[in-house]
Amino acid sequence: MTARSSPHRVLLTGADPLPADVEWLRRQDLEVEVYGGDLSESELARALVDKDAYILGGVERATAAALSAADDLKVIAFTGAGYHAYIDTDAATAAGIAVTNAPGANARAVAEFAIGLMVDAWRGITDLAMETQAGRWHKTTGRNLYGRTLGIVGMGTIGATVARIAANGFGMRVVYVSRTAKPELERDIAARRVDLAELLAESDVISLHVTYGPQTERMIGETQLAAVKSGAVLINTSEAELVDPASLRSALLDGRLAAAAMDGYYIVPAPSDRTDPLGLMTLGSRRFLVTPHAAGATEESFRAILAANADSIKNVLETGEDPRVVNPAYRDNASWQPVRRRPSIL
Repeated sequence: MTARSSPHRVLLTGADPLPADVEWLRRQDLEVEVYGGDLSESELARALVDKDAYILGGVERATAAALSAADDLKVIAFTGAGYHAYIDTDAATAAGIAVTNAPGANARAVAEFAIGLMVDAWRGITDLAMETQAGRWHKTTGRNLYGRTLGIVGMGTIGATVARIAANGFGMRVVYVSRTAKPELERDIAARRVDLAELLAESDVISLHVTYGPQTERMIGETQLAAVKSGAVLINTSEAELVDPASLRSALLDGRLAAAAMDGYYIVPAPSDRTDPLGLMTLGSRRFLVTPHAAGATEESFRAILAANADSIKNVLETGEDPRVVNPAYRDNASWQPVRRRPSIL
């Protein structure tokens, strides 16, 4: 590997970092160009020219077309865990571009947001506020979450954090689906591991925290929603595509689900209720609540993610290795060599 003294050139989209964050990145030998607004595919392609790395923090899509002119690009760092919907990983691999993510960096933020969606969907808070602001003072009777059953699908860091908040803060019973048992969690909050069918039948609140991929795409469909407990609510702070949208709409219309809340939508940016081809936006916030992929967006999580992204970029560019690389086969197609940094002389 040869030595290099000039900074690595980095594009950052979809985020509005503080000046201190940008200065911190520059101290990591990363010369950052920031685009706070949403870039189209052609705009992203132009912005990626001459860049060594790309931090994807918005709704941009790193498609094959967007990457086609990025001859110098060597690594894409995603600001979160669920990169699948935003990065054409096959195209990046074929182009010799490493893809990394930042699992766990925003876990606390996402877990707290999931709890917020849970309370909102259970009590219809957003809908009540909108009705009241419109001058309609409705009397309503809700239901307590205390003593209800929370079913968590995917008991990773985020799922476990949600489980502990729900059990310790709301007195909820927890059942979960996971590839592996979680004995510490079972001991601490009496969580119980079950299969998906049992979870759907027992849970008053179902919260999805699995990673999106071929194995989990549309894992919640007509069959699963037909088995849910009457009056249950569905929370999805993972990827929209975990749930079949037509089946979800039917379950909300016929009352099998009382409400659903998700962070992110099948179409990004989300359409209005008049233009939504899926028909979910027409249901109103009492039955269907959606937020703009905001669960992980806190000041604390952004700094943790940025640190993970910067670390991954430097590791890949300078050594070719990083534990957060999700497509190790990129090395088979890389036409570039890692460049060892020359120590700074102060």
